[in-house]
Amino acid sequence: MSLLLPWTVTGAWAAGNWVVHAAAVTSGEAHAQAIPSAPTGVSASCPAPTTAKTIKVSWTAVTHATTYSVYDTTTSAGGTYSLLASGVATTSWTSGTMTSGTNYWFEVTVSFGSNWTSAKSSPTGESTINGANPFCIQP
Repeated sequence: MSLLLPWTVTGAWAAGNWVVHAAAVTSGEAHAQAIPSAPTGVSASCPAPTTAKTIKVSWTAVTHATTYSVYDTTTSAGGTYSLLASGVATTSWTSGTMTSGTNYWFEVTVSFGSNWTSAKSSPTGESTINGANPFCIQP
C-alpha cells in the first residue's frame, strides 16, 4: 500500500473538519470521516425541589449520537474540567449531591460508536450550591 503525501483538499471538503486515515485493505483506500461537532444548547438548571443540592445539565440531541459525557469545573468557565459521567444515553443528566458553597460550570461531549468523540461544548453559565442554605441557584 502506498500513500501520496501531502494531500490537498479543496472545495466543500476544505471548509469542514475532516480526518483522513488509511485502511489496511488490498486496494490501498483512504477514508475520510467528519469530526463530530460538540453538543449545543448546553445549560444547567436547578431541578425541583429547590432544596436539593443537585444540578441538572441538559443539551440538544446530536444526530447519530451513541452516548454523551458530562464534565465540570469549580474554578471558572475557562477552568480545567473533570469527567463526571460517561455513557449518558439521554439529553440530560442530574448530579448527585454537590458541595455547599461551591460554584460549578459544565461541558458536554458526544460520542459516535467507540472511535469518535467530539470536542467539549461551550461551558454552561455558573450554578452555585449556596453555603448558607443548601439550594441550587443560578446567579
